[in-house]
Amino acid sequence: MAKKPFSSRVRNAVFILLSFLLTLILFLLSSCTVLEATLFNSEFIFDNMNSSNYFIDKCDEITTSLIDLGYASGLDEKFFDNFVDEVMLSEDTREYLDNYYSGNGAKIDTTDFKQSFNTELDEYIANNGIEDVNGKSRDKLVNKAAQIYRSSLEIPLFSKLSAYFLTVKNAMPFILVGLAVLAGVICLVFFLANKWKHRAVKYICYATSGAFLSLGIVPAYLMISGKISHINLDSRALYNMFVQSANSVCLAVLFISLFFLLVSLGLYFLYRRMYKKVSS
Repeated sequence: MAKKPFSSRVRNAVFILLSFLLTLILFLLSSCTVLEATLFNSEFIFDNMNSSNYFIDKCDEITTSLIDLGYASGLDEKFFDNFVDEVMLSEDTREYLDNYYSGNGAKIDTTDFKQSFNTELDEYIANNGIEDVNGKSRDKLVNKAAQIYRSSLEIPLFSKLSAYFLTVKNAMPFILVGLAVLAGVICLVFFLANKWKHRAVKYICYATSGAFLSLGIVPAYLMISGKISHINLDSRALYNMFVQSANSVCLAVLFISLFFLLVSLGLYFLYRRMYKKVSS
């Protein structure tokens, strides 16, 4: 069997390298698309909070912390019964996420919380006939309670990654457009540089197959092995929300991976069909 000319082998190697580059671009494009639709989308975070019972668990956590604070001030445990409700948490968290994602900073307004706390405190003092109330101690108690409430609503990684997060988030639309254009250009090169179009289809098939494998391996391993649930977080609310969000991201990546599998299968059958026409 005669060997292929050197120029033909070089040409084939160049196209294989371009196919690998297309695989990398498709991987990055898919990953960025998932990030744009999930972690860079406040609605995604808020929906996962709701579906993971975040506000119920967070309500219990805040109430427990406030009870501990109340013991030191002589407040009865019943004072905090139904004091923090899910509606309050949901509204304040919604505002917190909107401020963060809009670039206004991770602000949590505790004004309503302080007003509610003072109102409940006034009723408690009146109902228990307490006359000697130290104003400074009361203000200190209210401020500490508000601090507990604020810190409980904060998502730790948000404050640590805020500068990088917003920079990447703002650049993401341009990154997506750039990657899509590069992918289109490489596909165009395949068709323009190959006289026989079935070869162009073959190289694109290589790329989509590579994208399927590169995208699917990690999320499939994480979900099958259960590694996501092994993360250690002190807050049950944050833990459940993280696991729920991570599983949702993995499912989104797997969905795109399966899409590339279907595309690569379609391209393979198209390639075989075109090849038969050329060789016959």
